[in-house]
Amino acid sequence: MNGLSILKRFFEIEYGQKFDQSELYLKLQECLEKINEDGMSVLNDFSFFHGFVNDGIRSQKVNDRFYFGLIFLQILITLILIYAGAIFGIFNIILIIVLILVEILLFWIISATKRQSIFLNKIRKWSMGFYSDIDLANFLSIESLQNFLTTEPFDEKKYAKLWLKEMSTSMDHDWQDIILELHPNEDQLIPNIRVTLGGVRKTMQPASEYGFSNIENSSPNILLITLLLFSRKKKIRFFGLDYEKESIQKRIDQLNNHFELLFGKRKQKPIEYDDEQECWETIIKIVDRSSTARNDIRQSLDVFGKIINSYVGYDAV
Repeated sequence: MNGLSILKRFFEIEYGQKFDQSELYLKLQECLEKINEDGMSVLNDFSFFHGFVNDGIRSQKVNDRFYFGLIFLQILITLILIYAGAIFGIFNIILIIVLILVEILLFWIISATKRQSIFLNKIRKWSMGFYSDIDLANFLSIESLQNFLTTEPFDEKKYAKLWLKEMSTSMDHDWQDIILELHPNEDQLIPNIRVTLGGVRKTMQPASEYGFSNIENSSPNILLITLLLFSRKKKIRFFGLDYEKESIQKRIDQLNNHFELLFGKRKQKPIEYDDEQECWETIIKIVDRSSTARNDIRQSLDVFGKIINSYVGYDAV
């Protein structure tokens, strides 16, 4: 950042309209909406987002009266000494003026840094709130499927036709080369599924074709609910009691066995438990494209965080 940009940022931070916290929160939402609407083209011009950061820093309050009171006192003493003749000579006067100007700049930097830190903490808090709400909405959307949950055996003979037609090459690939994409189904709560094997995308199918719902997608099963959970997060850390862990592991074992039924057995399981980190981790890739609105918000938050970090010069958000 050169001297001109520092000077420009000084005036942008110090002079202009101030906003209360509710107004800044709305401005944050506007930033996320802009990223969502304009996509990656926002990376060509950060001025809109930099303006938001400047507005936020300018609107924060810090008690810096002591510092500027000290500067005022120094100026007053200097004027008195000059008037009394204790300080004379152009060089001495210029030197004192320069020192005072340097102090003013230093104290402004201290004040701006404090206000920036306060505002970045607020952005971080708001962002975590967005992430938390998205996770909660995802969880509630999965839990809502429990109302329709019934158990129906998977028709392996019916699946064999699909396997011969499109899935027969699955054993040529490791788990990490297999992708399950969940896509929205406008007529049902249950998503459609597209499988990709080694980069080759297969035909979109109803979830029932892969055994993740009952016939004609009439209702979900426990496999689909577990699949949806792992589509939200690649790693799920366990917190709880032993019997709860055993119950969760049974559901994951069911899903692992079903993956092996669909794509064949390998030395390792598609979802494994890491004893050291105490979490389940998916090796097979599960991508949720069914909750597009929530996914768009999450992606916008990620891009927004990178823009803010580039502006302040470190990983702040």
